Amino acid sequence: MKDLDKRAYNIVCNWYKSIDFNPVYKGIDYSLIIRFYLWDKVGRALRIQNGIGNNEVDAYKEEYKNFPQYYTTLLPRGSYKRNLFSRKKIIFIPYQSSLTQGIVSKLHESKSAKVISKISGDILPQKRIIKLSPVKQDKEWSEVLYSNLIKALNVSNINLIPEDVWLLKEQIYGAVRLTNLAVAELKTNKPDAVYVHSDNHPPYINYVLAAKMLNIPTFTYQHGLDCEHYYYNDCFADYVAVWSAHRKNRYILNSLTQPISYKIVGNVFLNNLAIDKNKVSNTILYITRPHKPLKCYAPSRSHKEGLEILKVILKFLLKNKSIELIIKPHPMDIISFYTNAISECKLQNRARIKNTSINELLSKSAIVITEDSTAGVEVMRFGIPLIHANFSTVEPVLPLVKEKAALKGFNEDELLHSIELAFNLDEYERATLIEQQKQLSEKLIPKGNVKSVISYILENI
Repeated sequence: MKDLDKRAYNIVCNWYKSIDFNPVYKGIDYSLIIRFYLWDKVGRALRIQNGIGNNEVDAYKEEYKNFPQYYTTLLPRGSYKRNLFSRKKIIFIPYQSSLTQGIVSKLHESKSAKVISKISGDILPQKRIIKLSPVKQDKEWSEVLYSNLIKALNVSNINLIPEDVWLLKEQIYGAVRLTNLAVAELKTNKPDAVYVHSDNHPPYINYVLAAKMLNIPTFTYQHGLDCEHYYYNDCFADYVAVWSAHRKNRYILNSLTQPISYKIVGNVFLNNLAIDKNKVSNTILYITRPHKPLKCYAPSRSHKEGLEILKVILKFLLKNKSIELIIKPHPMDIISFYTNAISECKLQNRARIKNTSINELLSKSAIVITEDSTAGVEVMRFGIPLIHANFSTVEPVLPLVKEKAALKGFNEDELLHSIELAFNLDEYERATLIEQQKQLSEKLIPKGNVKSVISYILENI
């Protein structure tokens, strides 16, 4: 499976080489933009081709039209007009999210910078929202790009399902339209810098590449841990702030493009939480990773991995009548799989799905089962025994077991054994495990301060 994963990634990144096609148009390399659109499609085609699709297409048909934000334009309706006499640096943050709001707020309060955006995010006033920039769709280039991409996939023996053929064309046309809009907005508003929530997929990468083409500095900041081999290797912004030396070193080792600089600033999203380590609890907290087919990039991934893990946990519950389960699903997970499995086992009274904060859930949990998940690693800071579940045929990305910070659950027998063990650790075993968790969490997600991110931006524009 590792070889199949590598083959998929090579096709995704180098498809244009197989037909000697130049993907650079008006100074922008579109092969970098459309990687994201190919990650799941190539993986899905190879899974089907090799008989390991696991009825994925049925689940995919329910979702493939549901994520237009990756290829449709957000048209601003603001009134921003640049003051030619102002000495403040203009920082353009096209899109905002819950994880950028703290950064937007602090920059907005800065005396030396002015933030403009396409949306308010309940922070910026209307006069900081940019106006609509007229832009035309380049249909000729869109069709050239799409037709050559399909040709290259055929050469590599990648046969997309009908849903992906339709969606890929929509996405290619959308990628060109998004990029043209990004160029138009940057030329109109002339910011001194661009900050994006992420720099390796649309719609953010469109603005990064457009800004770099126009010699406008670009910034990004790590917002999570990687949960896929290969697919988050590259960074594209000029200035990349990361949580830890671990992530910086991975970028230095794996990214084909290197930024002007990196800065380690810690994780500014962490919350303070006091956990009663002496509490008595019979509750398992299961934290999942993304499982929607859209997020199953490598051929070795399966949209049913989380369900198979849950079935093992439910088997434990059926034999242990005093144990309860809380499932904290990733926003890109398939919730219906879990609710159906719980109903089939008639465990609705002891197994529940909750989307409340990790802080609240941890206060009620005796042990935590996590897949490759940022939230799963965050809980290592609070002294709760952790089990790393991974039912993929390829080893997980996060080194939780390798670093002895989690018990191993890489198949049914291991997971059942580790759950039993986690509930019965003696004092020495528990202390040893918790100490390893503390060390690894500090290595991967040390606590940070948003001021460090702000100063990194302001010092480099």
